[in-house]
Amino acid sequence: MAQNHDISPTGEAPSRDRWIDTVKGVAIALVVFGHSIKILTGDGWEVANTWQQLNVVIGQWRMPVFMLVAGFFVTRSITKYGSRFWRLRPLNMLWLFAFWTAVYWVAYPVIGAVDPGKTAGEMFTSIARDTAMFHSYLWFLLALAIYYAVQGLLGVDPRRWAVVLASLLFLIFVPGIVDDVTWGVNELGTNWLFFLVGAWWSENIRSWVSRVRPWQGVLWCLAFAGAIVVWMPTRDVPVLQHFGAALPPLLALPAGLWLLSRLDGRPGLRWARTVGTRSLAVYVLHPLLMQALIALVALVVVDPSGSALAAPVYWAGVPVFTVVAILLCLAIHRLTAGVPYLWSLPAPRPTRERAPSA
Repeated sequence: MAQNHDISPTGEAPSRDRWIDTVKGVAIALVVFGHSIKILTGDGWEVANTWQQLNVVIGQWRMPVFMLVAGFFVTRSITKYGSRFWRLRPLNMLWLFAFWTAVYWVAYPVIGAVDPGKTAGEMFTSIARDTAMFHSYLWFLLALAIYYAVQGLLGVDPRRWAVVLASLLFLIFVPGIVDDVTWGVNELGTNWLFFLVGAWWSENIRSWVSRVRPWQGVLWCLAFAGAIVVWMPTRDVPVLQHFGAALPPLLALPAGLWLLSRLDGRPGLRWARTVGTRSLAVYVLHPLLMQALIALVALVVVDPSGSALAAPVYWAGVPVFTVVAILLCLAIHRLTAGVPYLWSLPAPRPTRERAPSA
């Protein structure tokens, strides 16, 4: 996913940017949290409404911050690597999307074959349809490939027309005005603005985060909370839904970046750095692992509503499911980190200048 460096998707970030790994770690944990609700309820398990409402709130922050951080190092990559940027960024993300899509297409029918409630054919049809409709869990990788390619064409200098266009797309695709396209297409239009801002103003953002005073940070958090309070009751009203939904992500970014930069490395949040540096692995693996875990449970529990596990899953299933999935993702990545082509294309060799002839 969004990386803190120019080549390796799993390497350590520069020390001054360590808080960015914390931000990514928290964000990917929230993504897994949201998907755990979707997968559990999709397989017949009920979850507490508290988790549903919390997921709605954190949904205003997790993808925008991923896109913002994804753009943080693009300008540096374009400047430093020149033509090699295309191999290191857009082509690498396109490869990851194609490779992991193929893995999904194989894994989902296998999961369906062992799940009493599904069939291999149904699972394959579902993942194939979702891929074609830009609705699969991997839409994020393809979106990054597109964003990186467009950024390579736009260059390192901010272009006002591009920011205006991205802002218009943000306002159009925020749920409420355009609701007849797929979720992935919607997210693609919504999040380009955050990627552009991260690419062209990363130094300003990082400098701003380090200079925010506590009282200012608290005000940003209160402003975001106020926007959520105003938006939540109106999110089903067509016009209010759109204009209300446009504000929370814009306020969530500064509030979340400030808060997590101050909590970076503190007890209780140190795990976030580890998860953040392996965010790509967590992102692509967790849906498969969750589906497999549910399939195994379904072998024993045929009817979730009448099972003795119904009450524990209702209250604690989502956080437990989230933690277990993340731990499994980290373990798998640790075992496979050195496998060629699994997590990235090999970095191109640096070009060497020829010595002048005698």
